[in-house]
Amino acid sequence: MSADRRPGGGNQPVRRFLSSGYQGAVYLDDGPAGRRVVKQPIGGRLTRPLRRAMLRHEYAAYLRLDGIAGVPRCLDLGPDGELLLEYVEAQPYDDQLFADETVRGRFFADLLRLIQALHEAGVSHSDLKRRGNILVDAGFNPWLIDFGTAVLRKPAGGFLNQLLFRHACRIDLNAWVKLKYRRQFNTISEADLRWYRPSRIEDIARGLRRGWRKLSGRQWRKSRRRRRQD
Repeated sequence: MSADRRPGGGNQPVRRFLSSGYQGAVYLDDGPAGRRVVKQPIGGRLTRPLRRAMLRHEYAAYLRLDGIAGVPRCLDLGPDGELLLEYVEAQPYDDQLFADETVRGRFFADLLRLIQALHEAGVSHSDLKRRGNILVDAGFNPWLIDFGTAVLRKPAGGFLNQLLFRHACRIDLNAWVKLKYRRQFNTISEADLRWYRPSRIEDIARGLRRGWRKLSGRQWRKSRRRRRQD
């Protein structure tokens, strides 16, 4: 589905399909009250209840993050499971957006503070390695979206919940370092090394990626393309 439609006709907002994923379908509603993002559970008897549960989980995360600058406001959770969110005029993170290294440095300082604010509220995003979950607005301010896999710290969650939450926070900070330093780990500053503590699984995954790049000749192909462009 790609065409615009009016769900109820009349003054109802125009609904435009944006994407679909593990939680369901995502739409943009554009109406008299302004724009809003709608995340709608879809599927059959097995998948739809699961997606509704995931959207309820995301709603719980947004409730904890209400009022934090850099997180879209959650407007409502409908009885049918639709999650309604504030629309943010921004685009997915792309390193090419930052022609000025000073602006890029400020962006990452702001992004770190935003991640820390999430953690203080008891929420770990857990999927910041996906660049589409980090947005950049016209003022080069960071925004975080898609909290479907967020880990929530529970006051009475017990040891396992606390352990999982700490590990998820560690993954968030590792993702911040990787993005800031473009995975050039030998260039991480002394000040930022305290945020980078890769888990054993991440170490193994990085080693596998390096081996694959050598076997596939990926680095050689990238160097060759650069020479051609120059």
